[in-house]
Amino acid sequence: MRMETYRADIAAANDNQSKRRWRIIVSVLAILMLITTVGYIKIKAHLFEGLPELPDKQTMWELNLQPNITLLDKQGNILGHRGPFVGRPLKLSEMPSHLPNAFLAIEDERFYEHTGFDRKAILRALFANTKSGKTVQGGSTLTQQLVKNMLLTPAKTYKRKFQEMWLASEMEQMLTKDEILELYLNRISLGNRTFGVEAAAQRYYGKSAADLSLSESALLAALPKAPSRYDPTKNYDGAWDRAKLVLSNMHANNMISITELSEAETHLPVILQGTDSAMDQDIVGYFFDYVDDRAKALVGHDTKDLIVTTTLDRDLQQQAHDSLIKNLEKNEEYRKVSEGAIVLIENESGAILAMVGGRDYAASKFNRAASALRQPGSSFKAFVYAAALEQGLTPGTVRVDTLRDLNGWVPENYTKRYRGPMTIREALQHSINTIAAQVGAEVGPQQIVAIATRFGIKSPLKGHLSIALGTSEVTLVEMTGAYTVFANGGLKRQPYYITEVRNTAGELLYQRKDIPSERVFAKVYADQMVEMLRGAIVNGTARGAKMGNREVAGKTGTSQDHRDAWFIGFSADYTAGVWMGNDDNSPMNKVTGGLMPTDVWKDYMYKVHKGIKYKPLLLADNTQSDSHQRRRMDFYGSLVQDLVRERNLAAGIDAPVIGQPAVQLNNATQQSVNGENAGG
Repeated sequence: MRMETYRADIAAANDNQSKRRWRIIVSVLAILMLITTVGYIKIKAHLFEGLPELPDKQTMWELNLQPNITLLDKQGNILGHRGPFVGRPLKLSEMPSHLPNAFLAIEDERFYEHTGFDRKAILRALFANTKSGKTVQGGSTLTQQLVKNMLLTPAKTYKRKFQEMWLASEMEQMLTKDEILELYLNRISLGNRTFGVEAAAQRYYGKSAADLSLSESALLAALPKAPSRYDPTKNYDGAWDRAKLVLSNMHANNMISITELSEAETHLPVILQGTDSAMDQDIVGYFFDYVDDRAKALVGHDTKDLIVTTTLDRDLQQQAHDSLIKNLEKNEEYRKVSEGAIVLIENESGAILAMVGGRDYAASKFNRAASALRQPGSSFKAFVYAAALEQGLTPGTVRVDTLRDLNGWVPENYTKRYRGPMTIREALQHSINTIAAQVGAEVGPQQIVAIATRFGIKSPLKGHLSIALGTSEVTLVEMTGAYTVFANGGLKRQPYYITEVRNTAGELLYQRKDIPSERVFAKVYADQMVEMLRGAIVNGTARGAKMGNREVAGKTGTSQDHRDAWFIGFSADYTAGVWMGNDDNSPMNKVTGGLMPTDVWKDYMYKVHKGIKYKPLLLADNTQSDSHQRRRMDFYGSLVQDLVRERNLAAGIDAPVIGQPAVQLNNATQQSVNGENAGG
């Protein structure tokens, strides 16, 4: 009895132990299943995160294809291209059979057998890559390449690869095999910004893809693997070696006979080298960017390829670039200046003939001619004195060059020296800050803002007293355009740079209308300003801009601490603006508007005027009266100066104002005898 009880207890204990073991096993399995499920959900969520949806058939043909912009100069020659070249869509039935077969033979020989991704190809590529220790084969099908190029990033990750395979499978359910192949051949990147076999055939052979030979087709099929490496315009031998592999694969897959193979290998394709007149992007790139957005805005942002005719003169553009680079290379180290910009405008039309936005487009695409807001310094004084003439002052009006408190602001001259009474003509010539500030306060900052705006300045201007010294930031293209008003006798001709826009079919999408000039400044005042600005070159801060017997006028400008240096000047035909400085706004080494910018301007304007017949700045029928008026104003201005000096001396004052003259003049010639530059 006792033995039976013992056995029963042992059996019960074993049963309980077995149950506990099963409970543990079940618990472990449950936990593993839970972990697996959660992991699966997380992995699935990660893989599908950001997965794009396939668009409809029509959208697939247009997706990611930006318009190609072809820029022409004023003569109709090609300046350059932007964006992809996309040829007209070709149906498979329009292509010779060896063209799609060439791509299938090298990129996806099992295309008609798989369902979007090829398991055999993936395993084969995995084995080959593992064996070599690097990527030597790819396992992507044509369908995978297509969805990757249309919808995914080029990132080499497992997530991107999974999404590529998933979308490829979806596409195979949406489109037929022939539709996928046709779409692929019309969208594939084939180098040199060409997309699709039609664009590539035109670029490389100058013919339609419908007319390609077997060897020409094989060469195009060699490109998708690495369009840059196998670029036939730069690496013909490498491209042809891969093309022979294409032909070999075509023969191995019974797509061509041995005879066709032999003939194709002996008839090498002839590649067209660059035949258009495109300029180096380093020379024309800034202007291209300036035109690009405006052209699209004129005709609407769509997918049309555009041909834009501009006002640019390629010779003048090249010369502007050369003049700027030459001066920078000569002076950058000592003068601590790294950047510059030039704008040239034709006075009569307002056409922008040249624009250089910096020294190196490849290094920085920021356009310092059109986008950089910089302080113009004394070059802005032209608008101060223009406003003063409208308020009744004359070039002979006398003001005293002295320190004066203007509502708590005491402007100083660049030289920290002061000359006493002088005409505002002389004050502009020698860039006297004190008198410009006084006159600015008299006419009012808002009047200065108003006239600058009328002349074409669009940047927001601050109506403070200091605006008289050019503290409000503006762009070079604005300043250059505004100065053409003086050259044009007070008429404003809106600067422009696009004359027409067409699509590749030749359809006219935009044509600039001839806009009548607008009178924004009285001619009598414009002529007076021209004479005053001429004086800045003849006797003033811009003496370095003299161009022999050719009449030119202009004004220097230097911002505080030599952070910006300007010269804006004009002849009867052209107005050019030059800015120099540093992108980080660091000071230059004593560079004023009368130094480097004036040197660049003069060097460039001599080139611009080569072969141009001389014209006086003022119209012939006004020259005599203007000259007489100038002599009369100078006489009365000098008389007033003498009276002021005599009054000061009678009062026992040794000097009319604090300090000594900034520029001592020879009594006979009225030229500077100390050679000091007033700084601009």
